[in-house]
Amino acid sequence: MPDVNMPKLSDTMEEGTVLEWKKKDGDEVHKGDVLAEVESDKATFDLEAEDDGVLSIRVEKGVPAKIGAPIATIGPAGSAPAAKAAKADGEKPAKAKVAAPEAKAEPQAEAEPAAEVETAESPEDEAPVTEELPAETAPAAEPETRPAKADGAGLRASPLAKRLAAELGVDLAGVKGSGPDGRIVKEDVEALGKGKRGARTTPAVTPPRRAEGPDTEMIEPSRMQATIARRMLESKTTVPEFTVTVEARVDQAVSMRQQLKDSVPGADKVTMTDFLVRACALALRKFPEVNTSWVDGRFQRKRSVNIGLAVAPSQGMGLLVPVVHDADAKDIIQISIESRQVIERARSGRPAEGDLSGATFSISNLGMYGVDEFVAIINPPEAAILAVGTIKDVPVVENGAIVPGKVMRMTLSVDHRVFYGATAAQFMAEVKRLLENPVTLVVPPAQ
Repeated sequence: MPDVNMPKLSDTMEEGTVLEWKKKDGDEVHKGDVLAEVESDKATFDLEAEDDGVLSIRVEKGVPAKIGAPIATIGPAGSAPAAKAAKADGEKPAKAKVAAPEAKAEPQAEAEPAAEVETAESPEDEAPVTEELPAETAPAAEPETRPAKADGAGLRASPLAKRLAAELGVDLAGVKGSGPDGRIVKEDVEALGKGKRGARTTPAVTPPRRAEGPDTEMIEPSRMQATIARRMLESKTTVPEFTVTVEARVDQAVSMRQQLKDSVPGADKVTMTDFLVRACALALRKFPEVNTSWVDGRFQRKRSVNIGLAVAPSQGMGLLVPVVHDADAKDIIQISIESRQVIERARSGRPAEGDLSGATFSISNLGMYGVDEFVAIINPPEAAILAVGTIKDVPVVENGAIVPGKVMRMTLSVDHRVFYGATAAQFMAEVKRLLENPVTLVVPPAQ
């Protein structure tokens, strides 16, 4: 009898929570049917059946389950459902997959899978910041259904319900939840938002928090924010890093980008970040030391070149780093299309399997905020991250004369255990060369 296990969506995911079962216990299901909506530390996603049969739910909604733990089984058609379990451990690997939702459309990114600074495009690019789904570990069950306390203490609501409440201006205090043990779920909030229940609403967004004295307040981090904090502390305390900064002249890249948008089918949404992804991918192929990790006292060199693009949701809720896989084998149009797709899925809170994992190098761009230069924090186990500033119009010297020019500053943060100053300088010189001679970036990759 095939198990449906909690899948691993990202490199940092340790457990997930079923927000809603789309099928009931005992329902007949077919391969490809969406069984449940599951929440990880980064997003929510749909879980699909990989077998035909009868569904037997083993983990109720709202109960966290470790990666790989069975949350349901799919038995032969006509079989009776097995007994449910509040939590399941130690059973065989799962037969479930994450649905790859359709990409919607549009924009760009900054650096750090589970953490980092915020993201951005240079002024020439589309601005991309959207809200992320916060995630929190579901609290332990209480003995009876009861409303949340007015002061916010003991508030029992799913992370998605809290986010929707903040967006709709719904006050969750005094609301009776319809979820397990009185837990407030998204349906309760939606009903309140439509006026189907008598509940208080507030005109302003009110995230869950509890007061700590007259002048301060303590705000509980989401699961994602807690993961970011932990990984950033790990990076700054365990990685001996140094930085290298270069300034690139990008007049030709900006001009070529506009030419592509005007004349090449499918290139209408190419961004400068796409140029950066292509340039870094080619440079990583030339300097494989940069595409390496330090793992258990040894160098782990990656055969694939996978570029992470940090995307910052609004309201400071955290960071995502969607990944463009095998970027060195894709042309700039392919990179543009794929990066928009993975970013859109990540922002919508429904990434496909692999969208948020496997990065070997990351790019962090704060150009859209007018930032000239900054230093990004390395996201282990990657050995480097590129921080990109805005494109500025400045006077430059060309053939002995002062002329207007467009320049962009880039800073590489390096794990000194993996490679050293000379390699970092050579890598950055190659990225600079490629950006300043952009015709090399639009040539199709060699097969």
